[in-house]
Order: sequence, then C-alpha cells, then structure tokens
Amino acid sequence: MRVEKDRRPVTTQLVQQIRRLMAETGLKPGDRLPPQRELAQRLGASRPTVREAVLQLEGMGLIRIEAARGAFVAEGFDRPEADLTGWTFEQRFSEVEIYQLRFALEGFTVKLAARHASQDDIARLSQLNEAMREAIEQARFLDAMECDFALHMAIAEIAGNRSISDIIGLYRPIITRTQRPPILEPSRLQEAFIEHGAILRALSRRDGETAAIAMRHHIVQSSDRMKVPFIAS
Repeated sequence: MRVEKDRRPVTTQLVQQIRRLMAETGLKPGDRLPPQRELAQRLGASRPTVREAVLQLEGMGLIRIEAARGAFVAEGFDRPEADLTGWTFEQRFSEVEIYQLRFALEGFTVKLAARHASQDDIARLSQLNEAMREAIEQARFLDAMECDFALHMAIAEIAGNRSISDIIGLYRPIITRTQRPPILEPSRLQEAFIEHGAILRALSRRDGETAAIAMRHHIVQSSDRMKVPFIAS
C-alpha cells in the first residue's frame, strides 16, 4: 500500500493510511501495531514521517505508545462516537501558547545544535533555507512553509534530543496551519530567509548563545508576520 498523492501534508496522509490499515487488518484495542520500520516499508514513507504520524495518532487517543514495547491500539479506536478528525494536542493549545513554547524550546534547541553541527549539517540547513527563498520568489507558499518547518526540524535533529524532535513534530499542524495561503503579508516572508541566515551563521561558528538569540528573534517575528499576538515575556 502506497501513500496517496494529494494536497494534504504527508503526515496527514499517513495518519489516514495507518488508520485505514488498522481497520482493514482488524486490529482491536490492545493489539500491537506493526513496527515503524514495517509501516514505513508498507506505506512507502520515511521512518521519521511515520514516527510523526504515530505520535499524532497517540495525540488523537487512537493508540498508546509503551516504552521499549511499541504502539498499541487504544480503547477509543473502536468507539463509533469517537471523533477521529480532531487531534488532542492541536485542540488543546492555542497558537499563542505554541509560539511561547517555541520561544522557550527552540531557543534552547539551537544552543544544543551549535555543539554538534558539522559542516555537512550547515550545508543541509543552507540548502533548505535557499529552497525556501526560491519557493517564496515563485509564490509557492506551501512549499516555502514545508522548507521552513523542515529546517526547524533539522536543527532539532542536529541537537540530538529525540524528545525535543518529537515535541516539535507534534505542534507542526498548528504552525503549518498559520502559514497556509492566503498568506497575510507575502512580502514579509523573505524576512524569514534572512532570519534563518543569522541563525545558520551563528551555528557555523558554534556560537550557541548568538544562535539562541537569533532563533528567539525569528520566532517573535514569525508570530508577528502570522498575526499571532505573541508575548515573549
């Protein structure tokens, strides 16, 4: 079974594919899901994206994840009245709360990344930033958004803390929703490219303090561009 090609974010597609797989294979509450490696092979997706989809399913209350054991079908999966279209994490927290979380979490994350970033890592981040710039110039705002978030996820991966990567993956739907067309001020999107550049220059010097300042500035500016009334202090 392959991931369907449509305009929904890849993770959203995978969530639906995994839910369908659970139903088609007759999984019941308490049953164990296939390992993420197997899911990735069956769905034709990357393991990081499958992991993000599994985390979203957990947030929806459809599965539970047990350390060192895997993912299991939750009791709510077979309830007809269950709302399978929502997502607990997204419903529970506001955009303001998420930007405040980003301000605190990603400022620290980029400091960790500064300790570990290799030249290859910096090159990868620069390629993502350049791809975002090109997408903005061509008015491909959805592609620009994907590159933007991919850059932030890559920084989290470089930092080497899996729990941080998972948390950032959890709030992705809220962030990407605020950045979907119609973009409120498309002329300001180029600012994000410039702000990313300041972060990357600090990372290349392994200057974690400056990188953290640049990241927090970027997140405050991002909230301003998206008209989210963010308060950082």
